[in-house]
Amino acid sequence: MRQLLGFTLCSAPMHLPVLPIRFRLSTLMLLAGAAVLLLLRRPAQSLMDHDEGYYAQQARWILETGDWLTVPWWEPIYDRTIGLQWLIASSYALFGVREGTARLPSTLASLGAIWLIYQIGRHCIGDRRAWWGAAILAVTPVWVQASRLATQDIPLVCVELFGLWALLQVEDHPKHRWQWGIAAGSSVGLAFLIKGFMAVLPVVAIMPYLVFTQRQQRHLTNPGLYGGLLLGCLPPGLWLGLSVNQYGWLPLEQLFGKLLHLSGEYVYATTPLYYLWNIPANGFPWPLFALAGLVLAFKQRTISRPWLFLGYPLILLLELAYFDTRTWYYPLQIYPFLALWAAVALVHLAKLYGQRDKSHRHLPLGLSYGLMGLALLLLIAGAVVVTMPEKLGDATLRPYGLLGLAGGVGWLLPGCISWRDRRSWPPRPELWLTGWLLGPGLILATLGLTGLWGNYAADLKAALQAPAVEQVLHNEPVYFVFTGSGTAEKTPILLTYYTPHPGERLDDLTHIPSRGYAWVDPKVELPLPAGYTQIGAARDWRLVQAP
Repeated sequence: MRQLLGFTLCSAPMHLPVLPIRFRLSTLMLLAGAAVLLLLRRPAQSLMDHDEGYYAQQARWILETGDWLTVPWWEPIYDRTIGLQWLIASSYALFGVREGTARLPSTLASLGAIWLIYQIGRHCIGDRRAWWGAAILAVTPVWVQASRLATQDIPLVCVELFGLWALLQVEDHPKHRWQWGIAAGSSVGLAFLIKGFMAVLPVVAIMPYLVFTQRQQRHLTNPGLYGGLLLGCLPPGLWLGLSVNQYGWLPLEQLFGKLLHLSGEYVYATTPLYYLWNIPANGFPWPLFALAGLVLAFKQRTISRPWLFLGYPLILLLELAYFDTRTWYYPLQIYPFLALWAAVALVHLAKLYGQRDKSHRHLPLGLSYGLMGLALLLLIAGAVVVTMPEKLGDATLRPYGLLGLAGGVGWLLPGCISWRDRRSWPPRPELWLTGWLLGPGLILATLGLTGLWGNYAADLKAALQAPAVEQVLHNEPVYFVFTGSGTAEKTPILLTYYTPHPGERLDDLTHIPSRGYAWVDPKVELPLPAGYTQIGAARDWRLVQAP
């Protein structure tokens, strides 16, 4: 099949040329800039409610008990796989137990994913557009936020992209088909170890690419690919096998039960159209550019590997939309490709910007001046909020004013460059392109430095720093009194993590040892029985001492 969706398919593997030194240096600079952006944060940090605290505490229990087999939450609870917890526990072992080390695996995986999508993009759209695609991903808001969280999603995306990149290495290095095929196949098992059955979705999404390029690339007849699948299944298979040996059928029952739970009901009240607004909102402005890039890709018909560049993310999006549970973080698997699509549009605009014919420059110049108008509005609004927050009725608004100032300063650059270039020649399209990324980059850096991203439970940490509470937490074991597993509630998850010496989970106040301490669920015996003393409180939970 020579033609597919109007794109020309190569009949032989395309061997990429060795990157010039300027591209290699610019790639290192891109990764260094992305690392700085991800690591810029306010010293005061606190984990996000629920998932972050859940994984961070599970990893701490793994490290403290030395039990690297059990998925713990007071008792064995195999509602998810254990790969991320292993990564966080390893980070704890190297750098200590704190929020930053819990988030380190996601940060490193994000940098790896940025490099991988650049390498994948080189095969599909060329070096220059691939570089700008990676740069766009590095300043995509939802991507940066998720890269600062101790959750499964960014490590999962990194493993998935590694598998795709390994497939391309098979095509580039036919003499090493077995080795790279093993690497590609093994990524499936590793993805399962990180996020369970979610690893199946990218396998389904990549199948059309494997089928329609079989005549040229012969992936489906590569023994290394199947050997890699078996090899990648060894770690999760061994973990599950040992877990079943220790706990019976509980691990399998809970893993499959979680899958049926998520696929059989709306855990979050959404519709199949949820991602049509969620993705543009969380990735603004790049999904809008991505739509334009998608149109250009079909119009120009010069994109290599269309079933990878276009088909894979679109099929993945359809799978996610069909799945009944829809969240903001599931599409993180798609954003790297949206960034590449956006780069197609942005680089095309830069090409028009560099034309001598003024009629070709109307669109990029109009966008530049429009962005300059938005920047001026942000500067004015930001200055008002920063200088007069009390008059607006809320002094806590000042950090949001700083966001306006940061975005305004960054997004002034394209308009200023356009104003300068209209009277001089030659224009500077690369600097003009940089200006589009500077605004989001400064906003994201400000979100980290102000603690708006990264210090998610400041109220709870402040309550725990009360002198009486802090003294108890640091010197005494503290029990937890509540019913159920506690995995569905946010506050007890964070309290467990921020309690240095958590005791056992108890069902009743009377089970607290004499003169012992416990965090007590607000639903348990309100007011307290005679003889029980309240030492402090965090949100609606009470720190109680037994008589």
